[in-house]
Amino acid sequence: MGRICYGVMGDARGHISRALTIAGELGRHEFLFIGGEKIQIMQENGYRIEMVPTAPTIIRHNRVDTLATAAHGLVGLARMAPAISRVRAVIREFDPQLIISDYELVSQRTSQLMGRPCVSLDNQHLLTHCRYKPPPGQKLSRFATCFLIRYLYSGAGRFLITSFHHLPPADPACIEVFPPLIKPKVQKLEPTPGEHVLVYLRGGNSAGLVDRLKKSRRRFHIYGLGKRPSHGNLVFKKTSEDEFLADLASCRYVIGNGGHSLLSEALYLGKPILCLPIFFFYEHYFNAYFVKKNGLGDYLWDIACRRDFIQDFEDHLEQYGARIKQQNFFGNHQIAARLEQLISGEAAGR
Repeated sequence: MGRICYGVMGDARGHISRALTIAGELGRHEFLFIGGEKIQIMQENGYRIEMVPTAPTIIRHNRVDTLATAAHGLVGLARMAPAISRVRAVIREFDPQLIISDYELVSQRTSQLMGRPCVSLDNQHLLTHCRYKPPPGQKLSRFATCFLIRYLYSGAGRFLITSFHHLPPADPACIEVFPPLIKPKVQKLEPTPGEHVLVYLRGGNSAGLVDRLKKSRRRFHIYGLGKRPSHGNLVFKKTSEDEFLADLASCRYVIGNGGHSLLSEALYLGKPILCLPIFFFYEHYFNAYFVKKNGLGDYLWDIACRRDFIQDFEDHLEQYGARIKQQNFFGNHQIAARLEQLISGEAAGR
């Protein structure tokens, strides 16, 4: 049995879900989780945690609130020094065989200061550590996002990237790309081709999307806007993981912003995707662009420019579904095996 120190960016459930999945895959090892905000979910699952500041992305009215995000980031950075000092003592006492960082700054920075190897495990480094022709437009958001990733979150010595895009690593000696991590609850689902559409809107009502959906004959199960009375073909649902996953498994297709976790789970279950990226959220735009490029679905930057976008999308469902079936969206065993190798290698070198 080994000891793993695992830094987790706790501002979104996707990171937490990925950490829980890895902990389950490597169940014979002892874990210490470092992170902020939702990291307490790890404690509720029986793991030891250490709370640290974080720099969340603030989304309002379907766009990244750049001023609020910058302000929260500056506050987080100002609180970073004492957190690093505290975590340094914790790591020295825990003495892990492996330090992993899922887009988490304190664990990376502390490992650097202590001269201990750190492995990055996330999807964000796909944007900066793989070779591809950048999607058109979005130059400012692409520059800002990639700048932050490179200069704040790239202190690891090795990068394991999870992705449903098949992009070559910039440096295969220290960068590896794997299919997505899929949590156990999703693995147990039996997908069926139902008639409803699952809609998840993290950033609010995307440019009047709800009004446009009313005009369709299709039934839409909508998450992210809170529980409301049903309105014709629109069913608004409160956050409930089990109900959400049941709707995901039985839907015809998915409408979402372009977040990595939802897209990965939808593709694993064979569901085509219609992406509506949040404004100035480059990762969403990147994912949406490559979803379309790879024939897994489509995206719209502005729904006002296509009056019949729902019907247009549904006309291609069979092609999207066939393309999805040709690809592998399950990387759990590959990633777990690679981490076991790294744990053994670190232990042997101590």
